[in-house]
Amino acid sequence: MELYTLNEVSKYYERWNIRTREKNINYVIKNLNLTIKDNEFIVVVGKSGIGKTTLLKMLGGIEKPSAGSIFYTNKELYQCKESEMEGYRRKEIGFIFQDYRLLDEMTVRENILVPQILDGARSTIAERKMKKLTKVLGISEKKDYYPYELSGGEKQRVAICRALINEPKVILADEPTGNLDTFNTELILEILLRIKIELKKTIILVTHDKGICKFADRIIEMKNGKLQEQNIK
Repeated sequence: MELYTLNEVSKYYERWNIRTREKNINYVIKNLNLTIKDNEFIVVVGKSGIGKTTLLKMLGGIEKPSAGSIFYTNKELYQCKESEMEGYRRKEIGFIFQDYRLLDEMTVRENILVPQILDGARSTIAERKMKKLTKVLGISEKKDYYPYELSGGEKQRVAICRALINEPKVILADEPTGNLDTFNTELILEILLRIKIELKKTIILVTHDKGICKFADRIIEMKNGKLQEQNIK
């Protein structure tokens, strides 16, 4: 089943050149076409600043394309009402970031529960989900810790729990191992692979580290705002 279809998607910024009195158009992504299937693990590789994060933001309903269309389950995403987009971001998507984006003033438990609180979930159900996820990811004994008391690998596992607690269909991971050592990089990637296989999630991960590609079902390289698919041997 096709989950996403991107047709001729571009993202650009217009800047007024005072000297020439003309508009300059700077493309981040240009005429991109891409299809993503349900339950795929896709790795998008490319140098920093090449447009990988912009691609994730567009898929995540955060940044509207300048041109082209993005379909999610055969529905054009950016033609939806804002209330529908809010529901899409909250329920269909789980974000994982390089810098974890945890709230230092909240405990691990509280950080994980934030999406459920925003979704108006019953506290008993939210607590049950949180306990199950922390047990599966091996951080159940850290529930009352604060982020500054955790290692990088533990912080990322907390972030993964938070991304999963609303049971999204898609996980968007932006350089999720960028701040981790080799051991924790392998650990986090193995966790993501388990999530893909056992929980039937679609994972779209962007990175500059080509070593991560061994975990992918499909590898796509981004160059000059365009995508080039690579074979997996």
